[in-house]
Amino acid sequence: MNEKNLAQYEKTGFLEESWKLFHIRDCIRKEFPFHYHDFYKIIYFVDGNVSYKIEGKTYRLKPHDFVLVDYNAIHKPEIENSRPYERYIIYLSAEFMSHETRQGEQLRHCFEMAGLSGNHVLHFTPGSYENLLDCLMRIEKEERKEQDFLRERMLEAAFLEFMVLFNRACIAQPKAFIETAVYHEKIVDIISYIQAHLTENISIDYLADTFYISRYYLMRQFKEATGYSIHQYINEKRILEAKRRILTGVPASKVCYDCGYSDYSTFARRFKEIVGVAPSMLKEARYHL
Repeated sequence: MNEKNLAQYEKTGFLEESWKLFHIRDCIRKEFPFHYHDFYKIIYFVDGNVSYKIEGKTYRLKPHDFVLVDYNAIHKPEIENSRPYERYIIYLSAEFMSHETRQGEQLRHCFEMAGLSGNHVLHFTPGSYENLLDCLMRIEKEERKEQDFLRERMLEAAFLEFMVLFNRACIAQPKAFIETAVYHEKIVDIISYIQAHLTENISIDYLADTFYISRYYLMRQFKEATGYSIHQYINEKRILEAKRRILTGVPASKVCYDCGYSDYSTFARRFKEIVGVAPSMLKEARYHL
């Protein structure tokens, strides 16, 4: 998969397939804005001079790191010079990641571990990442065989092998989740608080008082860490949660109040500003993208 195809997914934010793999090597420095997707993302970092920002934390990447970007997590890479930035990027649909085995196991277990640890980057032992890289290279090779018999089955088998091995490596090596991120502890705590209390009335003054931090210092540090003002961040997160619920079949009229809005007209207006379509048109718009 090439960079042009990747850009299309970045633009729409939608993933209709179960998963997509891209192998990208940027030779020219690029500026990436803070953004998010309604799907999960795994990045295998090959080379470059890159830091990765995810929900207020900054990770300095080194070769063979894996980056886990959760569903709707606000993130961006920062490229520090013109050294080529090479990585494999895997997009995974929320539906695919939520499928359960008969034992109740899910492929998103690795993301749940990342959430519990509070860290989003892993560095496995050499034997682990070599096996994982082998799977990615086999997927790349198989994707080029467009006319081969049962090609899709081979791709599916190789990808499922990667995901199973990746989850097993996370379970076997919990210390692989690195703890060397740079972040402002209070800002990260505030981000966690906002995410846990989206339906409540959250003001800047309340956050400043609760976390014993200057109002203006809070606003400045929050913007630097996330790319959003506190007001923008709360609105984005509320609408993203509303979007998720609507796509699962919950009526927009109910989602409006569940996500902290007191009237439907305000909710619908902000939803369209952020998502690009009215809540009532979301499923139809997604189908046509």
